[in-house]
Amino acid sequence: MSNESHEGSSGGNYVQLGDARNPVHVWYNQNTASIHLTCNDPRLTDEQGQKPGFRTVFNANPRSADYNPGNYNRLARFLRQQGKTAPDEAPLHPRHLDRRALVIEEVTTRRSE
Repeated sequence: MSNESHEGSSGGNYVQLGDARNPVHVWYNQNTASIHLTCNDPRLTDEQGQKPGFRTVFNANPRSADYNPGNYNRLARFLRQQGKTAPDEAPLHPRHLDRRALVIEEVTTRRSE
């Protein structure tokens, strides 16, 4: 993953963690309400030794496979500290899949109140 790909999808609104040799980029995508964490370290490859780097996504929507409100909030605070666009913090709820329906119900009820 090159820096150019991050700039395109983040609109240049990303923050770099780590050093210049193997940076980790963090940005908020307002269209998907998700925070992205990416790295282009060539030592991190797929099963065929291709596609260097990684991308992981966090969001506050309990219906999403990327639901992780704790890390979402942690990265949102970091982005704000760096003067970047960031979402409001999300309420913390359990991430256990066996509790997910209850979390969805609770979040939906709170939004409608």
